[in-house]
Amino acid sequence: METYLNRISAFDKEQVYTLDDRAITNEHSKWDLKDVHGVHLSFKPTRHYDNIYQCAIETRSDKIVLSSRRYIGPANFEYQSDDYRQFVSSLLQRLEVNGLTNFSSGKSKSTYWLEVIASTIFFGLMLIVLTMFGAWIIALSFLAILFFRLVPYYKKNRPVVFSAKQIPSHILP
Repeated sequence: METYLNRISAFDKEQVYTLDDRAITNEHSKWDLKDVHGVHLSFKPTRHYDNIYQCAIETRSDKIVLSSRRYIGPANFEYQSDDYRQFVSSLLQRLEVNGLTNFSSGKSKSTYWLEVIASTIFFGLMLIVLTMFGAWIIALSFLAILFFRLVPYYKKNRPVVFSAKQIPSHILP
């Protein structure tokens, strides 16, 4: 039996999720693993923190969202990377035993490609305009942002379907 503490924001109440071979539970609800019809893993960075991952579990009646970052108080978060990785890996393995075999990660294909195309056009136009006016330093800054922030973001949020035995390493902390 595994447990995981989860509180995404100040507006959410802290939940203790417990996972066993047949169900995932918290203080208020119990979801049978056979009722889970989808699990989606994603990378959700913010402006200041880039090591945030989420797991959305869809059941027939509800949606559970787990985060690798737990809200403690104003501007105070705890990163639970190891616990999150262990809980999510165990969840996926148990779901696979119960018949759910394909899991997804990243953004939807349409959202992913829309973001890639829009940012490519935006940064391309910005680079052209900046180099036309001789602002090489600013143009290089835009290139640095592109390579150090956006490229890893797009790699981690690429749409992928996987099995519990082959969880992509880039989608877990």
